[in-house]
Parts: sequence; C-alpha cells; structure tokens
Amino acid sequence: MITIENIAKQIKKQECTKFVDNKAAVLLPIVDIDHQLHLVFQVRSKKLKWQPGDICFPGGRVELTDINPEYTAKRETVEELGISLNQITILGQLPKFIATLGIAIYPFVGTINTLDDLQLNHDEVEQIFTVPIEWFLHNPPQRATMFVGHKPADDFPFNIIVNRSPEWQKRSEHLIYFYHYNNWVIWGLTAQILKQFVDKIQA
Repeated sequence: MITIENIAKQIKKQECTKFVDNKAAVLLPIVDIDHQLHLVFQVRSKKLKWQPGDICFPGGRVELTDINPEYTAKRETVEELGISLNQITILGQLPKFIATLGIAIYPFVGTINTLDDLQLNHDEVEQIFTVPIEWFLHNPPQRATMFVGHKPADDFPFNIIVNRSPEWQKRSEHLIYFYHYNNWVIWGLTAQILKQFVDKIQA
C-alpha cells in the first residue's frame, strides 16, 4: 500500500544520492620544474569507457565518505598519481563550475612537491605531461561552438504526440576552448576550468 510516509522516505533517499552523484572535484596541480611553475595534466587511460585518451586534471566524483569537495580533489590526486597526501598543498578554490550535463565541478588549485617517483594508476591514467603556466598567459585558446540538442528515436510514439518533430532540435549552445601545446590538445571541460584559472591569475 502506498503511504505518504513511504513516498517521503523514498524521495529523501533519492535526493541524498543525487546530491552526491552530481558533485565532482578536480585539482589543478602546480609543480616547480627548473624554477618555472608548470601545470600537470593527465592523459586518460584508453581502458576507460568515458572519454578514453582525453586530457584532464586529477579528480572525480564526490563520494559519500568524502568530508568535502577539497578532500575529494586530494583523494583523487593521491589515487591517480600515486603520491602521498602530504605532498599536496591547497592554495585556494576557483568558482564552482556547472558542466553541460548539470554536474557541479569544484576546482581547487594546489601544489605538489615533485614528479619524481610517481606511481600512476594505469587503469585511469595513461601518462602525464606538464605545461608552463607562463605559456597559457601568452597563448589564448582557440574557440568553437558546441550545440546541444535532441532527436526522437525511431520508437517515439509520433501517433500520440503529433506535434513533435522527428528532426534534431537545438536546445542550447556552448563555447568550447582548445589549447594546442606541442602534440597535446587540451579542450572541453578541462580547458574551460583552465581558462577560468588563467583569467583569474591575470586579473
């Protein structure tokens, strides 16, 4: 039997799960290489189902056991780069970023002591590379537009929803950034967060 109590209980449980599922955190790791500050980037493992081979910062979903998004960013960096927690020093947080799919991304900027003796988690990280921060200050990104839309599938019941078009329909559009450094192309969400960081330190 359906009761108000059961409905309220199920809604509260789903709200709690969704709240965590829709939060993620990343770390923009800075390392000193020959007295020049570099940002560290990861190349995602080709074993991954989601965006294999793409370039990203260390990070991931906020888990129920994480005390806050800052802890998530540090935990993910430890797991992916294979460094100890005490090698990470958080400098601050960039504004929260809402991704296209509605996930709230919490970007943190921090330093790591060294790239020596990294133990990469090759299930997630294929390799790393660094880019001098100074390079981004003098090389603005290329820009392009991404359309987001929808199209009914073949099983859509056009006989009962008669005013629905079978064609693609644009719902929104988003500016996409591309940084081309040597043979690497940093783009998408990572480039958006990166541009936010570059704009902030140039202000």
